Amino acid sequence: MPPERTEKQRALAEKGDPQAQYFMGVVTEEKEESNRWLQKAIANGSKGAAAYYAYRRDPRLEYFNNSARWHEDPDKNRRCWWPRSGLGEADQTEILGTIIAAAEAGEPQPATWLWQMVTGGTRLGSTLVNCKVTHPLLNSSDAPKWAEIAARGGNPWAQEELCWAYTGATMPQRVRAPEAEWGFQANPAKAFQWCSIVVQNDCSRRSFLHLAALYELGIGVEKSLPLARYWQQRRDTVSGPAHVSTDVKRSTFTCGQ
Repeated sequence: MPPERTEKQRALAEKGDPQAQYFMGVVTEEKEESNRWLQKAIANGSKGAAAYYAYRRDPRLEYFNNSARWHEDPDKNRRCWWPRSGLGEADQTEILGTIIAAAEAGEPQPATWLWQMVTGGTRLGSTLVNCKVTHPLLNSSDAPKWAEIAARGGNPWAQEELCWAYTGATMPQRVRAPEAEWGFQANPAKAFQWCSIVVQNDCSRRSFLHLAALYELGIGVEKSLPLARYWQQRRDTVSGPAHVSTDVKRSTFTCGQ
């Protein structure tokens, strides 16, 4: 995070800007100071800060979405701790309720967490780890809703997942379809929309092939073999990973490497 950005946000936070206070709560390393910023943001109406504060109440829920800590875990079978974290059902429900309220208000980070919880999918480099969170408030069929909120909020990973999911649901004969329980329906327009967005990020080589297939078959867009070949060739020029990382650091969404 550039120091000048942090200082600019700090100045805004000290003037009472709730988004800047939320930002400072996320980027501040010292936990007490971080919590003070989050509490100020919450008092000023920030649902994102409320979700982040609630999320940190359960360290094992935070563990679920923290790949850096996974690398430190010698027991790879202990990644799905959250339903057995020691918190009572009422606390779990309160935490999730706060996260859901923030996501429904359009906050991309809580929506990202919820997508990962309901699908069980989070990626470490090229390794897909399955760790689904089970709770009455969580429904697998809400996966498209959470992914779209996260994607509209600028999360390139969610954008890539939507490109893949809608392309797979639309033409499963060419692209692996998402799990049926996730609720994605064939939608050529959305497949083209999200794949067109993802390729502009230059984050994921996979998305170029999906867009090429849409042009090749004329799905969601007018058929064009030259454009299909163009996007196939562009895939080889992208330096990013085959898939986008799920890591989101310092309240800024970036492509993973």
